[in-house]
Amino acid sequence: MSNLANFSVFGTRPQNSIFMPQVPFNLRNDCRAGQWKVGEEDFRGKEIEISIIKVAQFFGNLGKINNSFWLQVWFVSAPSCDILPKNTVCLTYLKKRSIAQFSQKVTELMESGEPALGIFKGSFLKHNGDKGDYYSVAWDWRERETEQEMEQLEYIADFMATTPKLVDLSVNLIPIDGLSPDEIELLMSSAKANELEGSALSNGR
Repeated sequence: MSNLANFSVFGTRPQNSIFMPQVPFNLRNDCRAGQWKVGEEDFRGKEIEISIIKVAQFFGNLGKINNSFWLQVWFVSAPSCDILPKNTVCLTYLKKRSIAQFSQKVTELMESGEPALGIFKGSFLKHNGDKGDYYSVAWDWRERETEQEMEQLEYIADFMATTPKLVDLSVNLIPIDGLSPDEIELLMSSAKANELEGSALSNGR
């Protein structure tokens, strides 16, 4: 008798629910190319529609950018979004202007209720800078419209009721949610001093 039906190396995805991989599916926003991408070269297009399940603020170094504020955004791609795995927990990071635009959109939406009940669309807005053109992530929002979108909201509510640990172990960032402005200012000053000290040591070699 064949054992092929029971053969499994990576486990199985749950049906009709949200899937949380061991390592969150990391989607990057390339602000030079103006596209979403996975890894370095796997470009997925200029816009996504998503359901946001958690946001958190951090400070530190990520990629080539040092001592910056970051907004960690956990999400599940909307049923209409065909460039990402379906009903799978994903993760991206926003910085600078993208954070400001996201925060303004959420502030406006909160006047009418919980923004996470709807669908966010992240696309790229072009800017001109001293070092050439670059892009930030602009955000739009809409109500859920289809049966699939409403069903997915039920899946998300069930998933979040289990209190999942949404933690990205691949980065070394400092969480700043709950810190006072004075504490954040002290953190920034300390990071800047360490950066200057490291630069001085490098130049002195």
